[in-house]
Amino acid sequence: MKATVIVWGTVALLACFQGSDAWAQDPQTTQFYATAPQLNPAFAGSTEENRITTFYRNQWPGIPGRYVTYGFSYDVYIPKINSGFGVVFSADEAGTGQLGSNNFGLQYAYEFKVTRKLHIRPALQFGWSSRGLLNWSALTFGDALSRDNGSASLESLSRFELVQNFFDFGAGVLAYSENYWIGFSSRHINRPNEGFVLGAVAPLPMWSSAHGGYRFALEPKAGGPEQDLLVAFNYRHQGGFDQLDIGFHFDSHPITYGIWYRQLLTKENPAQSANHDAIALLLGYADANWRVGYSYDFTVSDLSWGVTDGAHEVTLTYTWFTPSHLRKSRPRVLPCAKF
Repeated sequence: MKATVIVWGTVALLACFQGSDAWAQDPQTTQFYATAPQLNPAFAGSTEENRITTFYRNQWPGIPGRYVTYGFSYDVYIPKINSGFGVVFSADEAGTGQLGSNNFGLQYAYEFKVTRKLHIRPALQFGWSSRGLLNWSALTFGDALSRDNGSASLESLSRFELVQNFFDFGAGVLAYSENYWIGFSSRHINRPNEGFVLGAVAPLPMWSSAHGGYRFALEPKAGGPEQDLLVAFNYRHQGGFDQLDIGFHFDSHPITYGIWYRQLLTKENPAQSANHDAIALLLGYADANWRVGYSYDFTVSDLSWGVTDGAHEVTLTYTWFTPSHLRKSRPRVLPCAKF
């Protein structure tokens, strides 16, 4: 009964806090399943062991300014209490003025069975974020245009806060069986103020994601490795922006090959035409404890690949068992993508 209350309470939170349109957007990654706790707190403790993951993304290196995102996460499953715990951190720098952010979160997920094969994992995330401009000198203010030295006055700079700190609340839920998974997650549910102008209110729009997929077991060749084909998707919404990623993974252990297509489903598209963004190629390697993945995004939007130079992304994951996990008689097997 308690587990049912947690599930429906989590779903209600995700549904009731849908925010109004705004212009801000959170950073994105291509290998969101490799960094699963960053995508949804319900993935905290979704393996049978301890897991540490790091990632680094360099987006649009051909455009002036840095568009870099990086971070790490640690999560673990505690079988005795059917619970997963996680810690996530991410940071990014964007643009010539280098708008930077640091995000830290604590996660809790509870797992229970609905049927013999179907499992549900509702989860909560409590976080703290810090945002600020790392290079004020790169920005041009209005009064700087009329000054001989071209610099902004102290009066102009005094209107801004150098750093904005705020509490961030998120939630998620994940359902999985032997062959499929589907999840929903949201962050910025409390709509924190991220404005830099003193006295101004600029609520951060809520970020939401619906994601899932299906794993098809293929018949391996005689003496060959196990093989699987995964079909997966990730739909994201924030303010006036909607984005859909769909892709395929071919797992021929220990190698994974993948291809993804990203389309922007932006509401403000006057032509109502397909707003293509990128095609990503992925290569991953996994052994008993390590997983490493590399992906490259080919820009196919109006920005063109030759202008942006695409995007590079690297993920690295290490897992290890503890005695409590080794004693567990019936291991959980999640079909989710690993990259």
